[in-house]
Amino acid sequence: MMNIFYRARTGVALALVASATACSQFRDQLLDPQQPGVIGPTSVQSATAADALRKGAISRLYGVTAGGESVWLLGGMLTDEWKSGDTFTQRNETDQRIIQKDNANISPTYTGEQRLRGAAYDALAALRTYIPDTTSKQAQMYWVMGYAEMSLSETFCNGIPFGTTVNGVPIYTDPLTNAQGFALALTHLDSALTLITAADTFSVSIKNAVQLTRARVLMDIGGAANVAAAVTAAGTVPTGYQYLQTFALTSGDNQIWALNNSAKRWVVGDSFDTGGIINNALPFASAGDPRVVVLGTTINSSQKKAFDTSTWFVLQNMWQRSDPIPLATGIDARLVEAEAQLQANTPAGDAAMLVILNQLRATDPKIGTFQPAAMGALAAPSSHAAAIDLFFREKAFWDFGRGSRLSDLRRLMRQYGRPDPFPSGQWFKVAGITYGTDVNFPVTTNENPNPKWTGCLDRNP
Repeated sequence: MMNIFYRARTGVALALVASATACSQFRDQLLDPQQPGVIGPTSVQSATAADALRKGAISRLYGVTAGGESVWLLGGMLTDEWKSGDTFTQRNETDQRIIQKDNANISPTYTGEQRLRGAAYDALAALRTYIPDTTSKQAQMYWVMGYAEMSLSETFCNGIPFGTTVNGVPIYTDPLTNAQGFALALTHLDSALTLITAADTFSVSIKNAVQLTRARVLMDIGGAANVAAAVTAAGTVPTGYQYLQTFALTSGDNQIWALNNSAKRWVVGDSFDTGGIINNALPFASAGDPRVVVLGTTINSSQKKAFDTSTWFVLQNMWQRSDPIPLATGIDARLVEAEAQLQANTPAGDAAMLVILNQLRATDPKIGTFQPAAMGALAAPSSHAAAIDLFFREKAFWDFGRGSRLSDLRRLMRQYGRPDPFPSGQWFKVAGITYGTDVNFPVTTNENPNPKWTGCLDRNP
């Protein structure tokens, strides 16, 4: 009996132990740290995963352009494209041109640009390893890297670190000037161009995007040889070309629509407000230009107010919630050609520039799905200085909201010798408060862990 009883107890004990062990294992599975955002090395060792990394980089590209509160939007607020209709200090200080290094909107924007570079770098390595014959897709990743480096150099101060992460280990680099950042971007864009040999639709589209980005970088660098090279690059792109960023209710809104039309925290810029004239600002809202269509342009007591309940609200009416926004277009190519004529600094050059601008106005190319009405011809400018004003005004209306205004105003200072062309004088939100002097964004405190970074080298244009 004792032996039988002992064996029975032993069986029960074993069952209890087995049950406890199973519970323990289940508990451990539940309590194991979950890291869904972390992809281990073995997870990307396939052709499918390599292409997924490429698509992830493209998704990040959306996020730093029209799909997020990005340098496109924030750069437009630092200039005259947008005004803050918000109560948030971070947007107001950007509008006022007094941006702090810990600005909570600029910080994720800077991080997003750097992560975009890293995502393209990782995707390129995976494509080379697991799908080596996809040269056009590899070229696309070189283009994304170059675009991010161009964007950082156009919008942030001199002194940007361009490090990488290899096998999870950060490789820190000395900060680069904007000019050095443009040179780095051009290297990657040139690498992209050498890889595109196919003539299929995807390859041709990427090649056009690369050429347009190269042309933009070359114009950023400046100098006769680079301007000539920019014209050559732009000349390969037809006027009707567009690299479109698409949006859907299930994957995210067009943020130009979301922050202006929906949230009412951003207001289409203008050259005046309740505080009076805004010096240097273009009348984007009140000009009645068919390239920047707005609703609510008359200031009166019955007009709808922005989120802050005090700023007069002006609504853009070109793009709706899921409308595509072009990252690059053939319009950009024609504007490069027009500016090259302008930079000749001759009456013949100014006349040739005018011909190109009037051809664009007459042919009314599409901007995404939005097609402005054809416009009458511009009158000949009375001087070269007037020709410069005319060109950059036309470029501002063609490019509205698409991320080039900040770079253009910096180039007006750097290449054309213009004094500060940014909004100045009385800041429209608070009586007695004036605009500051920022002409770019500071590299933010995200870089504090970098032992080679101690702040911007300078805030020059």
